[in-house]
Amino acid sequence: MNRFVLLFTTVLLALGLHAQDDVKEKVVQAMRTGNSKDLAGHFIPNIDLTIKETADVYSKAQAEQIVRKFFNDNPPVDLVIEHSGVSKLGDKYFIGILRTTTGYFRVTFFLKKTDTVFQVKQLRIENSKNDF
Repeated sequence: MNRFVLLFTTVLLALGLHAQDDVKEKVVQAMRTGNSKDLAGHFIPNIDLTIKETADVYSKAQAEQIVRKFFNDNPPVDLVIEHSGVSKLGDKYFIGILRTTTGYFRVTFFLKKTDTVFQVKQLRIENSKNDF
């Protein structure tokens, strides 16, 4: 019986980590391609969004429009995740550099587990301190 519980727990943990990685990869891919609709599909209903110097909490629909404008003004070329970790609240975070046709931006996003899925609770796209 103990082996079954251990196996079951291991499988659940592995599935949870896999689901988180799937969402992370989908977010990264949406940002690489500038697909604001796919990106917003992973947002919580009210997301903490920072684009350059503007920061606020927006509805998913408002955030999608703001991100779409950013991508239209700064067409993405690539996004490279350089660091990841876990916040004090247990949310997974990812930090990377978004290369666009207009320059480089530092990207940070936090994934929060809501019910059984991971969603983006915070997204920051900020001017890079230096161009690489």
